[in-house]
Amino acid sequence: MTVVFAVRQLRSAQTANQTLVAIELLTRDRSSDEFIRAEDFVLNELAGRHPPPGISVSALPVEARHHVVRLSLYYNGLGQMLAFEAVDPRLLMGTVSYRSRQAWRVLEPYILAERAERGETYLSHFEHLVHIATHNPWATAVRKFDLKHFTSYPAELGMNDSAAKAKSREHEIA
Repeated sequence: MTVVFAVRQLRSAQTANQTLVAIELLTRDRSSDEFIRAEDFVLNELAGRHPPPGISVSALPVEARHHVVRLSLYYNGLGQMLAFEAVDPRLLMGTVSYRSRQAWRVLEPYILAERAERGETYLSHFEHLVHIATHNPWATAVRKFDLKHFTSYPAELGMNDSAAKAKSREHEIA
């Protein structure tokens, strides 16, 4: 019995440590100025400056490559945590699902070109993360979490039934 409790306690401690690492990555790294610049460059400038296809990550100019590697290694690290079951997938999906899919959409041709040169495993954990995010939509997870939300929002946002009803009434009157 003592051995069983010791093993459970060891696993619990390992999970707690891994969760702390994940939280550190999710908060500190993602909010750094360097990460924000890298993400902005990849999402808004990369394809315009260096249009695919056929350009591998390593063939990009130094500055572009720096931003691409910074962003892709971040998501690759999170994907590794998923692959090795070091963190609860719900923690990652709630924070990086949308952003990782956006980054993958832009970076995929560059990554595939790099894989053609290096081998198929280049940034495979990043792809794993995005695959999980794509097949486990955050909207579905939110319902499972039973997250609380307000029943109404300002009408000008158009996010509640009363706003839709008010607009409908305006059109009926006009």
